[in-house]
Amino acid sequence: MKFVLSSVVVIALVLSASGQTAKDVKSESYPSQEVAIQPATFFGPFKINGKKPKGLENFDYFILGYKTDADAARDNREALLPDAQGLVAVRGQVSTVKGNLLNFESVRLIEKGMVTLYHKRGLPTRLVHSLPVTISFSTVEVKGVRYVFQGEYLDEPAEEKGGFTHLSGVMSKFKKGKLVAEEKVGFARVAYEGLSNGQFADEGEQ
Repeated sequence: MKFVLSSVVVIALVLSASGQTAKDVKSESYPSQEVAIQPATFFGPFKINGKKPKGLENFDYFILGYKTDADAARDNREALLPDAQGLVAVRGQVSTVKGNLLNFESVRLIEKGMVTLYHKRGLPTRLVHSLPVTISFSTVEVKGVRYVFQGEYLDEPAEEKGGFTHLSGVMSKFKKGKLVAEEKVGFARVAYEGLSNGQFADEGEQ
């Protein structure tokens, strides 16, 4: 699959403030397509980093995936390219500690703006979005409970609370239509191994 990269800018031989030392620094910029390029970064699964806030103790993790099984089976990265409004077509699911699965009733994964890669000799490449990749979702209601989240991905993980936060935002929990918990949380990306349920298993499965 080909990704269209435009507006590529290469800056080489950047002088230090003293003007005496030349540092080989390069950068390249292109329209953001990072979800398609490295979907695992954005799909998760994601668990709350650190101690869970009061009212969210039963939340286990959430996960994103291709919108359709056919695209997932083919790992069709073109299906993850943002549309003209920056919307990336995905689906998702929340799993509770008790094993209840709550499919996303609505989800908006927005990827807009430019990405710039900074290459500096001897250091890892840095990736910077001109606009953060954002996500918002609302789950269906299962056993009277549903979750709502709105947040954004970090370009670089932030070390805090004994782990690394890759995504931060506000998580809300509703019970029988009533808001019972709402907290700002950070999410750490974790491995698939050890999840309480398989990806996109049947809703409500125990």
